[in-house]
Amino acid sequence: MATAAKPRERVLLGWRNELDAPSLPNGEDAICQACWEALRSRLSLQAPLREQIDNCDGPEERAPLCAQKLKVICPFRHDTAVEPQGFGHHLYNVARRILDIIVALIGLAVLALLLPILAPLILMQSPGPLFFAQKRVGLNERTYTLHKLRTMHHKQPDGQALWATDDRERARIFPVGQFLRKTHIDELPQFWNVLIGEMSLIGPRPEQVPIVEELAKTIPGYHRRHGVRPGITGLRQVQYGYVGTETGSWLSTGYDLYYIAHQGPLLDTYICLNTIPRVLSDGDQPDAK
Repeated sequence: MATAAKPRERVLLGWRNELDAPSLPNGEDAICQACWEALRSRLSLQAPLREQIDNCDGPEERAPLCAQKLKVICPFRHDTAVEPQGFGHHLYNVARRILDIIVALIGLAVLALLLPILAPLILMQSPGPLFFAQKRVGLNERTYTLHKLRTMHHKQPDGQALWATDDRERARIFPVGQFLRKTHIDELPQFWNVLIGEMSLIGPRPEQVPIVEELAKTIPGYHRRHGVRPGITGLRQVQYGYVGTETGSWLSTGYDLYYIAHQGPLLDTYICLNTIPRVLSDGDQPDAK
C-alpha cells in the first residue's frame, strides 16, 4: 500500500488571485522556463540559489531542484508519473470507498438539518434556484453535475467558463452567500456526489469542462488528473489553493499528480488534518457559481 511522507508547506501565497500571470508556452523546456520566471518574480531568493536554478539545463535538472529548495511539487518530477498498483492498493480503495459513504451520509444529514433555515435566507436575498449545479470533469474524463448551495445571484448561462478568481464572478456573491462560502457550508451538497460515487472526500479539484479542454491542450499530462475521482478536499487544495491562470494550473497540477502517485492512508491523513486549519484560515473561497 503506497504511502508518502507529508509534502512540504506551500510557498506560493498570493499567486492564486493574480489574473495577469503568464500563459504557458508550447514545449516542455519553454513551460519549465516560464514557471521558473513566474516563481522567481514572486519569491525572495538568495543570489546563489537563483543563479543555480537559472543555470539548470531543462526540466530534468530544474524540477528536482525546485522541489528541494523551493518546496514546489512540479509535474516534471519523475515520482508524479507512477501510479500505485497491487492488492494492497485495491484494499485501500475499498476501505476508502466505505469511508466516503459513511462521511457522505453524515454530511447529508447535517445538510438536511440546516436546509429549512438556509433555504428561506438564500431565496429571500436572491430569487432563483436553491442549488448551484455545474458540469465538471471527473473519473476517466466523464462529466458529472456538481451540486452546491447557491451563493451568487443567478444568471443565465452564456457558455463562457470563468476562472474561480475572476472578479466578475465574485461580484455576484450576495451576503448570505458570503457567509456560506466563508464557513464552507455551501459545499455540503457535494456529499451527494460523493455518495453516488462521482466524487471522493479526497482527490484532485474538479474543473469546469471548457477549462479542462483548454488546459489539456497546453499542460502535458493534465489528463492524468482524471485517473482518480475528484475530491472535496485534496493535496492541491491544502498545499496550493485556488488558481486563475494557466501557469498557476500547471504548478497546482503537480500536487494532483503527486497525490495520485503517492496516495495512501498516511497522505490522506495529512490532507484531512490540514483541511480544517485551511478552511478556518481561507475564509471566502472562490468558485464559479
